[in-house]
Amino acid sequence: MFKKISNILVLSLLLLFMSACKTDPMEDYFVQATESPDFFVINIPASIVSFDEIKLDPGTLKDIHSIKKMNVLVYKNNFDHNKKQAEFERAAKIIKSKHYKTLTKINNKGYEIVFSYQGEPDSIDEVVFLGKDKDYNFLIGMLKGNDVNINSIVKATKHIKKIDESQMESLINIIKTGDND
Repeated sequence: MFKKISNILVLSLLLLFMSACKTDPMEDYFVQATESPDFFVINIPASIVSFDEIKLDPGTLKDIHSIKKMNVLVYKNNFDHNKKQAEFERAAKIIKSKHYKTLTKINNKGYEIVFSYQGEPDSIDEVVFLGKDKDYNFLIGMLKGNDVNINSIVKATKHIKKIDESQMESLINIIKTGDND
């Protein structure tokens, strides 16, 4: 009897501790989605883009080097439109939550994309984006950094030296075909 009570007490304390921990709703979404057959994940290394580092100041260099990769989830279930729309709305709700601040929204030629971030503009820990077309085909991206200044990223994009075309072609083919094996 004593062992049963102590097990319940330990389990209760564990649950209390776990509920007190700060969670990242987008990370939780990514974990759940990677286990779903409706999604596939693409990990994009930061090395896909190279910069003319001579033209960048030390702070900007530090910020771009703190970014290691971007994770992208692509929704691939095109058979059930209602399920696809519901899943998109679930992801959109996370991005619209109090955990994220909207950075920018783009609407162009039937495509919509929202960029949001966690942290402060001069100390961003995570940038997320959600893009969709008129048929609710969508993808979600998450880029993690370490106290990145958004102005550094904007500056760095002006000095992109090269985008690795072979890696970019592979990514585009994966998105088009839905084959990540």
